[in-house]
Amino acid sequence: KVLDVGCGIGGTSRYLAKKFGPGVQVTGITLSGNQQRRATELAAAQGVENASFEVMDALQMSFPADSFDLVWACESGEHMPDKQRYVEEMTRVLRPGGQLVIATWCQRDDREKPFDPSEQRMLNFLYSEWTHPFFISIHSYAELMRQTGRLTAIATADWTPQ
Repeated sequence: KVLDVGCGIGGTSRYLAKKFGPGVQVTGITLSGNQQRRATELAAAQGVENASFEVMDALQMSFPADSFDLVWACESGEHMPDKQRYVEEMTRVLRPGGQLVIATWCQRDDREKPFDPSEQRMLNFLYSEWTHPFFISIHSYAELMRQTGRLTAIATADWTPQ
């Protein structure tokens, strides 16, 4: 079983459902009823029967613990107002030995070198114009994952050069 956290209109969910095949159930969650309806329509139109979509808060999921073999979160973390809760909830619903994949917008780690005024202006623009709550660094995400005590072999990759 696969969970797509913050699935939007289900593009990634449909991709994963097709890639893994009919023997794997993919569930996408979004806060938006409109996105959930559109995702359901698109999956039906494309004949993707192993993808389903639910309206659900990623910070307070109703799934039981240890429900999914893979928890996938693509470009949803930047929208989450509580990054710690975001990681904890995804980890809670992940079965022991499962995989958690997060691809999200991050800021550089500013603990050793604070942001200069230009960098802070750019971040403030994203926060105000795009209404993102805040970003954290890749290193901070890794620390949050370690703090759950449930994840092993935590690896990160910075795709900025690509």
